[in-house]
Amino acid sequence: MNKMINKISSCIKDPHRIFGALARRGFFNWMGDEQYLRWMYRSVFGKEPDLENPRTFNEKIQWLKLHDRRPEYTAMVDKYEVKKYVADKIGEQYIIPTYGVWDHFDEIDFDTLPDQFVLKCTHDSGGVVICRDKAAFDQKAARRKISKSLKKNYYYWGREWPYKNVKPRIIAEQYMESGGKAVPEDYKVYCFHGKPKYIVVFHNRFDSSKELSETVYDTDWIPQGISLDDHFKVSNDIEPKPACLPVMLAFAERLSEGMAQSRIDFYIVDDLLKFGEITLYTASGMQPMIPETLDEVLGREIRIDAGGGYKLSGGKFLVWSVCNDYEGIEDYKIFNCHGKPKLIDVHYDRAVAHKRNLYTVDWKYIDAEIGYPASREHCFKKPQVLDEMLYLAEELSRGIPYVRTDFYIWEGRVYFGELTFYSDSGLARIEPEEFAIEMGNWIELPLPWKQK
Repeated sequence: MNKMINKISSCIKDPHRIFGALARRGFFNWMGDEQYLRWMYRSVFGKEPDLENPRTFNEKIQWLKLHDRRPEYTAMVDKYEVKKYVADKIGEQYIIPTYGVWDHFDEIDFDTLPDQFVLKCTHDSGGVVICRDKAAFDQKAARRKISKSLKKNYYYWGREWPYKNVKPRIIAEQYMESGGKAVPEDYKVYCFHGKPKYIVVFHNRFDSSKELSETVYDTDWIPQGISLDDHFKVSNDIEPKPACLPVMLAFAERLSEGMAQSRIDFYIVDDLLKFGEITLYTASGMQPMIPETLDEVLGREIRIDAGGGYKLSGGKFLVWSVCNDYEGIEDYKIFNCHGKPKLIDVHYDRAVAHKRNLYTVDWKYIDAEIGYPASREHCFKKPQVLDEMLYLAEELSRGIPYVRTDFYIWEGRVYFGELTFYSDSGLARIEPEEFAIEMGNWIELPLPWKQK
């Protein structure tokens, strides 16, 4: 009873625990990403994040979640798909072997697996089951844990958007131990703009009898006496410098190329280097540090005004606009027929070589052109507020045979642009011709002789 009271009391005193408990039960799934991240950040740090002019490491991680959204990130966080990506970059010999991949636990043929293996879910963090002896393996407990993980969408916890569309699957990997340790040491390389800066080694992560700790090294393997996460005590244990450190750093540089911040994890198994994972948003950007000033020091390492599709302008950080005529404002034109949105028109490079891409209302690329060339390679992310725009378009176009409703997105909010009743004055060339006919079939003309 006393334990329960103490637990409830500690939760009440810790806003993050309350927030976390509610978030895990889906209470905030309806909330937009920016609002959710502001609430989560406040529950951890007790203050509002500055997302207009971010300075600290943790603030900039939140900013990157919202604005740096390259399609390849989804493959990077998929524990199965990332292996193909990394093998192409550094070589297949550095990848932990995979025994199989399945959609459901009951599809696993345990007879084909070795006596020792590891089960992982491909789409989350934590869905891991270790089998050290197949004869004593508790399949029922493993099924409960894995099946529970398969039902979760990890995106909703920290709004790390790449996880949103990862297909939930199960993989079996080779079990690894090294030097008598059941779990080999892992080395987490913090990289900024493709350059390794720190290597973190954790201690006692899987030994509940000992205190969690970490040692942070620079790239010359000099201990820094800091902790990048205050959940971990600064350790005085100094690991020998790995013989493969130069190779590890070279691979980390290659795998982090083009990213403002990432963490590249490796294992060393019997002196052999093995890739672990790519972490795009370390600790989801919700990690107090020791000392606290380190948060701002590391924040200076992330230049969110350089590359990645974003820039600094007028003291505010703005996304490169879809419609370059309006800096930082995304422009979406929705074609509506009889109150139903039919396609979405996105213009870009207006000042250079005007182009426009077309998308269906569920954001699938349409291989067609209206007046200007299109490019499948010029990929636009699905707007977070797409459903809101479509609802507004439907309301504004109700009862009208055809009208185009234009909207802007600014700092995650939708703003009305204009109503256009005769797009391009009906004189734009539409290719292919079959698509022009299809568009024509969307409109039923209110012919005079049909009117009463």
